[in-house]
Amino acid sequence: MKRSKYIAVAERLSNRIQCGGYNIHGIPGEEHLAEEFGVSYMTLRKAVQELINKDIVLRMPNGRLKVNNKKWSEKGGIQKQIAFLTPEWNSPEYRDFQNPLSKLSLSSDFILRLVQYHHWDDPVIYNTISRFDCTFMIPNPEMTETVASKIKEIRKPFFILSDDWSCYGIPSIMQDNSLYVQKMMEHLASLGHVRIDCLNVQPEFKAISERITQWRSWLNLHGIGGKLFNEPVQLYEHAAPAAYNLVEGMIRNGRFDSKAIVCTTTPVAVGAIRAMLDHGIRPGFDVVVCTVDYSDIHEYSSPSLTSVSKSDFLPHLGTCIRWLQDGKKEWEGPLLLQPTNINVVVRESTVPDIDKARISERMRLSLDISRNSGLPETHRASVCN
Repeated sequence: MKRSKYIAVAERLSNRIQCGGYNIHGIPGEEHLAEEFGVSYMTLRKAVQELINKDIVLRMPNGRLKVNNKKWSEKGGIQKQIAFLTPEWNSPEYRDFQNPLSKLSLSSDFILRLVQYHHWDDPVIYNTISRFDCTFMIPNPEMTETVASKIKEIRKPFFILSDDWSCYGIPSIMQDNSLYVQKMMEHLASLGHVRIDCLNVQPEFKAISERITQWRSWLNLHGIGGKLFNEPVQLYEHAAPAAYNLVEGMIRNGRFDSKAIVCTTTPVAVGAIRAMLDHGIRPGFDVVVCTVDYSDIHEYSSPSLTSVSKSDFLPHLGTCIRWLQDGKKEWEGPLLLQPTNINVVVRESTVPDIDKARISERMRLSLDISRNSGLPETHRASVCN
């Protein structure tokens, strides 16, 4: 038996609502929806009434439709709509937070929606925070205390990621930049380096400035020399080409004499390494290079790139979600949450023979995949040779 058209429309609308599709701007008018779905106005009205009967949407006194945010989930609790709010530019660090939030959405029964904003005063920011049950936001570096105050006035659960807004009374989750830099400097010093330079071309956001400050403080504390090469690009410009041009220019002009370089981010390190290779300088042998952040690509670079270990934000994010589910009005935990189990992952860019001493991470992953896929022992052995 053919299913009624209005039922199919109702299911599509319900799916959009379940995914938080109307949380920011609300549900459009019924004439607009009818045109969008390619059905008659009467069919659309029947579909809407189906959702009203199921308590999925509410009709307001003015006739407008509103999502019923108190719809009961299959588990018998209120299904929360949570926003992951980020700037429009792409960054690998987004995945460090989005992936654990996605895992928590499955285990904790909430709906996670990715929302992007264009600039620091974009109305999308305030609409999102107002309409969602909770918002986790990666802030634009240009945001000021005025923005923080306006966000607090909304009085909705809200957390900052990858920055510290604890001074504004807003709970924040971020990496510990001082620990990152300290661990990396200790590693380079253990290799016998008495001069450790720092390379940066990223815009001097707070996190970048902190890394440079920590590098300088560590040098002063331990009486070790070092030069800062710092030529920040404009916001939205790519860092790798800028780092390449900076290092390549110094090499070509005979001004490059570094033996150990700490890079502020992965793109900076990638650009620097490429410039060295193009001039016959061997990263790891002639110059050691490392970065004080984490990326999955480090293990697969050539040479593989020494970095800090991946930060595990899952426990701290889980604490925030449990607080939200408990329905408490005021945050009771520390305002600044930071992972502390950070280590240096030594790779070929600082110790070129490291893979001769132990099986590399990439090889272990490959072997695990082979075992799980049921490949014969002979094939697995060939992977090791």
